[in-house]
Amino acid sequence: MTIRIGTRASNLAMWQATAVRNALAQHGIDAELVPLTSSGDRSLGGQLSASVGQFIHAIDDRLLTGEVDIAVHSGKDVPVDVDERIQNLAYLERGGTADLVIMRTTPGVPSLEAVLDDPSTAPLASILQRFPDGATFGTVSGRRQSFLLSQRPDLIPLAVRGHVETRIGRLMEGRVDAVILAEIGVNRLNSVGALDDVKDQLSAFRIDPADWPTAPGQGAIAVHCTKARFEEFQALRSVLNHEQSEHDVDAERHLLKQVGGGCLFPAGIGVSGDDVHVQVAPENWRAIFCQGTPYAMFQYAGEREGLKIALPVQPLEQPTMQGTGPRYLSTLNSDRISRVLASQGIDMENIPVVDLVPMLDNWPSAFLQHQESKRDWPYLVLTSPFAAKCAVKAAQSNPDIGRIPWLAIGEGTARACFRLGVTVAVCAKARNARELAAYIIETFPQNTTFYLPRSDLAARDLEEKLRGADFEVESWIGYENRPKDLAAVEVDPLDVLVLSSASSARSWAKNGLKVPHEILCMGENARTTIASLDHFDDAHVSVLSGPTSESLVEWWKEHRGN
Repeated sequence: MTIRIGTRASNLAMWQATAVRNALAQHGIDAELVPLTSSGDRSLGGQLSASVGQFIHAIDDRLLTGEVDIAVHSGKDVPVDVDERIQNLAYLERGGTADLVIMRTTPGVPSLEAVLDDPSTAPLASILQRFPDGATFGTVSGRRQSFLLSQRPDLIPLAVRGHVETRIGRLMEGRVDAVILAEIGVNRLNSVGALDDVKDQLSAFRIDPADWPTAPGQGAIAVHCTKARFEEFQALRSVLNHEQSEHDVDAERHLLKQVGGGCLFPAGIGVSGDDVHVQVAPENWRAIFCQGTPYAMFQYAGEREGLKIALPVQPLEQPTMQGTGPRYLSTLNSDRISRVLASQGIDMENIPVVDLVPMLDNWPSAFLQHQESKRDWPYLVLTSPFAAKCAVKAAQSNPDIGRIPWLAIGEGTARACFRLGVTVAVCAKARNARELAAYIIETFPQNTTFYLPRSDLAARDLEEKLRGADFEVESWIGYENRPKDLAAVEVDPLDVLVLSSASSARSWAKNGLKVPHEILCMGENARTTIASLDHFDDAHVSVLSGPTSESLVEWWKEHRGN
């Protein structure tokens, strides 16, 4: 009998399956590889961490249909709850469990090859000191994101999807400043020459496990079979299974189950014999982070028998206002910006003036069935937090929208996606349509297609500039901005009105709300709209430059003093 080994088709997965086949061959057991494609491999979107086990289920399903006899997985990808008809047959002897931060060659930072040859580690804090404010890190892992942002909330996580080689390719293209990868996978690919073309151009750090417990099961190769054939395959188990690795991984998975399987509370868990290291983020860490508030972790390092897990609970805080003197009146509706300003002694009152009405029937659907290669997939371009919220809503009933990569105009739009559980693939850090078009034209090849949902009131400048540069653009009205009916707002002449969009300006005017002497707006389109409305004739209008919160602080200190 020849054992059929089901595996993903990536180089790393094939390496793991080959290790299983070779171990069996050494004991005279014939086996063949059956490469398969999983649903995780068929997505470039940023919702990977919301779908636990998607790399696993498609392969294990082939066990149930009898197409393969055993299935090989990365231990860290296996969810704590698998189909009750599936059973773990064996864990091969575990490799290293550390994570690497990999960047393009950087003076003063060890080369990737040197790090792989040297077991020394670096504290997380010292690694992060190497990166400037707003640096981008490629990872969609909730664990990695929560650990990273708890230390450096200014960093921007981006969705870098695909095989390890693809992620390193995105790093080399300059799409991100760093990627975080499991060392064991990088090592295995390096051992077969898969990184020979790029490893000389890479620097790296190995994160100290004391600062960064990794995913349960990381470094282990898991072998599954059906429960019905578990006894039949005991000879395979005796060849493949490493008892200490099985003990440690089973203990990690047991602890992971205690914290909700990693779905709710991002958790790093490492077990080595009787020693355990656990770090768990709050369930609502994304909301806390997006609000601009630090969040605390549950941490424990010591003997397993002394571990008592206390899941971290941290309610959201509302920014408090001093209530004296002038303030910002803002249509941005950002608790994060309000908190940043409050930390500088500046009051901001959020006044929602526009209702967002998604036009979900207008969004394209089932379009990926016509695309033969992921290289041909379009990018979804989001030009505002409103667009981000609509895209998240659309993706709930329109799977292809969630599978393609998303491009955010700037950090505010990227954070709006992030709070709702989606990590964008690209953050352009642009302030307006002109800068966004320039970024896209400089960064992307001309054969890239862009999907552009827009408001019913939006100008067509971005669409026209991209088409003028020979990009293919599909644009549609993705949402309508409808003015709210508002009660009167108390306005002091020394207050400053912050208008986030042209539609916000129209709504403020339609409601006849008072206008202070100074208006700050976001983008030339908003300024043009404000200038066209008689309601704002007596106000001085300026366009914000740079990141919003920093620009608001700088303007206030210069013009109001603090």
